[in-house]
Amino acid sequence: MTSVPTTMLAAVYEPGNIDLVLNKEYPLRALEDDEILLKVSACGVCHTDTFFLSGFTLDTRTYVMGHEISGTPVLLGDKVDQSKIQLGQLYSVLSPAHGQHAPNGGPVFNDIYGIGLDGGYAEYIIVKDFNVVPVPAGVTPEAAAVAGDAGTTAYNAVKHTAGQGSKVLIFGVGGLGHLAVQYAKHLGATVYVCDFKPEARQLALDVGADEAFSLINLSNKTAAGFTVDSTIDFIANTQTFNLAMASLSGNDIVFPEMPRLVLVGVSADNLVFAAGNTIVAGVQILSSAYGPENALEEVLDLFAEGIVQAHITVEPLENVNKAINDLRAYRTTGRKVVVPQ
Repeated sequence: MTSVPTTMLAAVYEPGNIDLVLNKEYPLRALEDDEILLKVSACGVCHTDTFFLSGFTLDTRTYVMGHEISGTPVLLGDKVDQSKIQLGQLYSVLSPAHGQHAPNGGPVFNDIYGIGLDGGYAEYIIVKDFNVVPVPAGVTPEAAAVAGDAGTTAYNAVKHTAGQGSKVLIFGVGGLGHLAVQYAKHLGATVYVCDFKPEARQLALDVGADEAFSLINLSNKTAAGFTVDSTIDFIANTQTFNLAMASLSGNDIVFPEMPRLVLVGVSADNLVFAAGNTIVAGVQILSSAYGPENALEEVLDLFAEGIVQAHITVEPLENVNKAINDLRAYRTTGRKVVVPQ
């Protein structure tokens, strides 16, 4: 048996606390027969974390946060197939995990690693063998972590929305949006972006966007008749929704068969719209979150081949609250990732 510590450094969600609590002696429970102990290599910092820390969900549980994880197995339970899981191999953790479903058949978004179950803002995490996907050579641990959520969520939103000859408008060029730009370009789309931050617009242009607008610029463009075939909204507030609808109305459709408005972001806004307006405009309103296992595999391959590159800045785990506060203050460009030291 490999010797592992019984406690570890972890950043813990405690109800009523807007910051994570750093616990240097968080208990590491014993491994069950069908589980894997991963030594965490990296964990991405997501806007969803700020949403939960705000107390909006009234979650009363205490757990380690961080749901965008990569790591290497250091200990396998007795029932884990050792021909499939290799000690020391880098793996990306599928989020939400395959096999976790609500009674209605849908995925459980409030009972996954880092959201209800102990996650990756720690030195170790315990997962099931079907939760991990091997990372190909050439992909860093930081990028492998980002692939598990930002990578697959953006890919899932783009893959069935953009195509050769299509025009796509992306709102929000953050941790997900800058990846979505690259996916859409790879699929042959003309890509426009909208973000209020000049540095985010520049990042979008740097990774291949054809044109980048501020909110005011886009409002003026739509008033002058600018249209696209689909929009992907990583912000999902009232303002971006209305701009998306304006850019989808009255266009000649190229791809897909109907203009699509895909909502990905989580905001505090309750979006209000008349169903009749969307029907008259012929707009499909869809949502997207995470992606299946094959999507994660495809994303990792795109990373390995250098077709898509994640823009990442790294902080030590001890600075996780700084990373989260940078997100809250819109000081982050691309994706922040924390690594245990």
